[in-house]
Amino acid sequence: MLSQRKIIMEEFKNNFSNLKVDQLGFVYKDVEKQAKIFETLFNVPKFAILPETKDIVKYRGKDGEVNTKLAFSRQFGLQIELTQLITGDCIYKEFLDQGREGLHHIGLFVENIEAYIEYFEKQGYEMIYYGEIDRRVYAYFDTEETLGMFLEVQETRKRRKNPS
Repeated sequence: MLSQRKIIMEEFKNNFSNLKVDQLGFVYKDVEKQAKIFETLFNVPKFAILPETKDIVKYRGKDGEVNTKLAFSRQFGLQIELTQLITGDCIYKEFLDQGREGLHHIGLFVENIEAYIEYFEKQGYEMIYYGEIDRRVYAYFDTEETLGMFLEVQETRKRRKNPS
C-alpha cells in the first residue's frame, strides 16, 4: 500500500513540474464592453460570450449560488476569461466590492484536481472558492499576499463511457 501511495505521489510531482499557466482570468462589471476593448486594443480574437450561468459553489466554507456571465477568447497561447458577476456572494463580489476590476486570477488546467487541492492546502493556501459547471471542476486559493492575485486550478472531467 505504501509503495502504491509513493508511486501516485511521484506521478503527481512529475505532473506538477510540467504545469504552466493556461488561463488569465479577469473580473469586470461589464464583460461585453471589456471584450470589445480587448479585441480592439490587443487584437484578441472575438470573444465567445456565454449566457448567464447559475453555479452551486462553496465560498469561504459556505454553500451558495452564484450567477455570472462569462466570455472566452485565446491570445498569447492562453485562454482569456472575462467574468461578470450577476448575483451571489463569491470571490468576484469581494474583488468588485474592493473597487477593483481587472486581472483576478491565473488558472492552471490539471488532471486529478483533488491532489492539487491537497498540495496547495498543505502549503498553507486556503481553498476559498470551489464549484462545478457541467464536467468542469474548479478551486481557487487565496494567494493574493504571495502572488497579488488568486490561483485557480481546474479540471475537465472525462466523459464516462457507457458500458457495452
